[in-house]
Amino acid sequence: MRRMFVSHKQGQGLVEFAIVLPLFLLLVLLIFDLGRAIYFYSAIHNAVREGARYGIVDQNVSRIQNVTREKAVGLDIDPVVNITSDTVVVTVDYHFSTVTPLLDRVIGSGALTLHSRATMYYEK
Repeated sequence: MRRMFVSHKQGQGLVEFAIVLPLFLLLVLLIFDLGRAIYFYSAIHNAVREGARYGIVDQNVSRIQNVTREKAVGLDIDPVVNITSDTVVVTVDYHFSTVTPLLDRVIGSGALTLHSRATMYYEK
């Protein structure tokens, strides 16, 4: 009689695990997406800053765009460069798509736009 009672407790643990597992996996994927978004924002922010720093020395728009693209390792970006008489402004908008299905519904279409802009001034 005792053995039957022990097997019921093991079955209860399995049911509880089956209920909690999807919630735990969803939480892990949400943390994974958040980490990816922070990494991508950091990468475009650093790339924009490096492009603007390069633009102070060389005012060639295509070279500034190439340097910015090179610094954004693994990301397909299209930098916008504005050069005035005393500043260089480099701007990037990156469309980040999530992996987590539930997060797609929360933020809309599943694409989040990450925006970064750097302005450097000429020293005269």
